Amino acid sequence: MSTRAPVAAALLSLACSACDSGPPAVDAAVLGELENAVAAAKIEVQRLRDVEELENLAGIYGHYVDKSRHDDVADLFAPDGVVEILGRGVFIGQDRVREYMRNLTPGGMGPREGSLFNHMHLQPVVHVSPDGDTAHVRSRLFVMFGIMNANAQWGDGIYENVFVKQDGVWKLDYLHGYQTFYTNYEDGWAKRSSAIFAPYDRLP
Repeated sequence: MSTRAPVAAALLSLACSACDSGPPAVDAAVLGELENAVAAAKIEVQRLRDVEELENLAGIYGHYVDKSRHDDVADLFAPDGVVEILGRGVFIGQDRVREYMRNLTPGGMGPREGSLFNHMHLQPVVHVSPDGDTAHVRSRLFVMFGIMNANAQWGDGIYENVFVKQDGVWKLDYLHGYQTFYTNYEDGWAKRSSAIFAPYDRLP
């Protein structure tokens, strides 16, 4: 006779016994601590995702500016988003942001033949609000601007930006940029700096 039947019967008996006795008692305090730990872990994971998305968004903004993808830049903003550039002015609302960005390369969009406009965001410092709905990101701007056989400049500045999460997607709410210096490539920052930016006559 096979031994499988008695063993199976014994296991079945134990299972039924466990069913009859019900689940083991769990201490309410321990259960509460576990629930709190799980909730805290979920928040921590979400904040890590937020930081990653915000750093990526800053890089995307810089890349779109590099390539004169002005409409794509504007689409990164909330509908009531704001651009404030020291010396240039304040531009309120996504449509106005789009107008400002298009103004940077009058006559067309996209990379210009023989031009360089590297707009790099470095050293981002990200602070996400406790509720996860807003964030502040400080980053350093490094610019390499030039047009072949015309002129070239170095530039450096600071961005102090505010982001909002809308429908689960981070958007630029307030972009505030101010330059530390701009200078001709030939002179370098040790010899000469350009004057502070001024408003565009064509874009009050």
